[in-house]
Parts: sequence; C-alpha cells; structure tokens
Amino acid sequence: MSLAISLPPAGLPLSEVATFAREAEELGYGSAWVAEVAGNDGFALGCAAATATSRMRIGTAVVPLNTRGPAMLAMAAATLDGVSGGRGVCGIGVSSEAIVSGWNDQGSDRPLRRARETIEVLRAIFAGEKVTYEGETVRVRGYRMTPPPLRPMPIYLGALNRGMLRLAGELADGVVLNMLGEDFVPTALAEVHAGARLAGRDPADIEVVLRAHTYVGDDPAAARDGFARGFAAYVVARGYRDFFAWQGYGECVAGVDAAFAARDREAARRAISDEMLHSMTVTGDAATVRARLQAYQDAGVHTVAVSSFWPDRAHAWETMRVCAPQA
Repeated sequence: MSLAISLPPAGLPLSEVATFAREAEELGYGSAWVAEVAGNDGFALGCAAATATSRMRIGTAVVPLNTRGPAMLAMAAATLDGVSGGRGVCGIGVSSEAIVSGWNDQGSDRPLRRARETIEVLRAIFAGEKVTYEGETVRVRGYRMTPPPLRPMPIYLGALNRGMLRLAGELADGVVLNMLGEDFVPTALAEVHAGARLAGRDPADIEVVLRAHTYVGDDPAAARDGFARGFAAYVVARGYRDFFAWQGYGECVAGVDAAFAARDREAARRAISDEMLHSMTVTGDAATVRARLQAYQDAGVHTVAVSSFWPDRAHAWETMRVCAPQA
C-alpha cells in the first residue's frame, strides 16, 4: 500500500508542517496531500513541505478550482511543481457554496462544466501554450506562463457525485476521494472507470487517492464524537449531502438538516449514526487502524492519505509515526 500524509494535521502549528513532512518522508510516506478549507493556503503550505523534503510527491487535495482565476491557479500550481523539482500534483475540486460564494464572492453555478473547462485550460497552460479559451464558465485571453512551466503537471480531481467521478475518469490523471467507507469505494470507482472507458482510457492509469480521517488511541468513541461535531457542517453542504445519501445515509442527512434549521447543534450531532461515523473515520488502536487503511487499498485505493483529525499537537506526531510504513 502506498501511504501518504494529509497536511496540515489538526492541532499542529503551521510552523511545524515542514519538519513534520520531513520526518514523514524519512519514515517511508510516499506523498503529502495538502488540504485547503479555512486556515491555510494549499499551494503555499505545499511549497513549505517541498523545501523540507526531497523524494515525496506534494499534491493539493484539494484546492477550490474557482476561488482563483485560471492563470493564478496555474501559476500557484506551477510554483509548487518548480519548488519541489517536479514532484507537484495539482489537485482541484469545486468546493462548497459557502467557501466559493460566501467567503470569496465567486460564482458556484454549473460545477461540472466549470471543472471540465478548468482542466482543459490547465492542460494547455501546463503544456506551455499561449492560451485563449472561450468556455461557458471559464475565459482566458492570451495568457502564456513566463517562464514556462517545468512540465505538463498532473491534474487530479476531487469528486463526490457520479458526474464528477466520471469526469475524473475522462480527463484527470487521478481522483481524490474523501469521506466514504471502504465498502463504498468500489461503487465510486465504477463511475471513474466508466468515464475512463468512454474516453478510450485505461482505468488503471488513473490514480485513486483517499483521505482517511484517522485517530490512533484508546478512546475511539470519544474521537468519533469529536469528529461528528464538526462533521455536521459537511453533511448539510450541497455536494456532500447528496454523496452521503448515495452511500445510504439519507436518514442521517435529513436529521442533520432538520437540526440545523432549528439551530440545534446537539440534535445535529445525535442525527449522525454510529454506523456513519465508523464509515467516515478510521479509529482505534494501531492494529485496528492499520487494518482499515489496508482495507481501503484492498477496495481499490492506490494512495491512502492519513489525516489526523484529533486537535492535539502531540497526537498528530504520534499518529504519523504509528501509521508510518516503516513503523
């Protein structure tokens, strides 16, 4: 199994991320995947990790594809690739209405079309072309990266629904999965493979990366409860709510919806079932966690990124060390 780390782990100061990535590389992790939600710039933090390492790939998993303009998105990604010496991966996704529209005052309509057109533009820019592109959601007029990009950078797509999963199979070099149990992985990957075959591609050429929300310790019930309190906000986000319902958790989604409408956060927590929490998190002692991480690979995931969600600095280090390939 190719094990990776997800950056930044909860509870770890950003000033320690480079040191954290360096030790992870020494312990055998093959890649680091940087999230971007509300606390750090994904490309900037990826560059910090890149300067502290020499072998592991550094990817974003994922940055919103529509909070930066197309040229700025390409420049940020190419900077990561250049700083890392060609180890970068540009992982993008459509994000949520709250992040895109509420926080950044950008449009979030037609996400599937926007994703397709963004990938097409990035491909052209990373190939060193002078790009003029008139799409339905993306427009670029006469942009060429100077100096040219280091190489045609790999593009990975974060995907939740059938359409986006199929688009990843059709156009992307990899797909990034998040918040699903190992039992549902084959269902999601069937859509990726269908998209690949329709485009005449070999599904085996598309890397599957999954963020595994991980806790190693002796009180997994408390850890899952802590996770649930922040997780409720994901449940009501448009893209995720449909994804969770597809996985069979429609009753939980409806319960969280009703609780949010009543502004009752305790009721929102209670609406999330133990079964759903078990599926969304990898918790338990070291042996249990390693077995679950292996189960994801057995289900078809190529790269499992350990994402320590317990908000404690010492726990972040311990989780990375305990789960390491050389542990």
